[in-house]
Amino acid sequence: MSLYEVIGTNNPSYLLADPQGADKIAIPCVPGNGTVKRGTVMYRTANGMYAPASAAEAISTNSLVVLDQTVDTDANETVAEDAAAYRAGRLLRDKVTLKDDAALTDAVILVLRQQGIVMDQMDTAETFNNVVGG
Repeated sequence: MSLYEVIGTNNPSYLLADPQGADKIAIPCVPGNGTVKRGTVMYRTANGMYAPASAAEAISTNSLVVLDQTVDTDANETVAEDAAAYRAGRLLRDKVTLKDDAALTDAVILVLRQQGIVMDQMDTAETFNNVVGG
């Protein structure tokens, strides 16, 4: 924390909006993706390792998690780096991004919610209807 900051501002360095219900696991990261930032949505690839997800990969048929630490996947090309990630929990929306710092879309937020990862802000997108049977 800096000595000279505006009083009343809040810029938390953590991802969780609420620790209750959070489920943290260790994931193996696919080597060769460079440095992947904390808060990046990752998807499980066919080989069981996780890679940064673009909107096209953040779909309901892929298992998704959110990294809780920055990881250098280029550190070792033959061994996957393990990283901490959330597979469930209530996270701060402005701290979660897709691959290459791309913003979350409403469709991705819906998929994350279906898999147990909920954002801290009320979602108002049309994709979030709660009509039973339709």
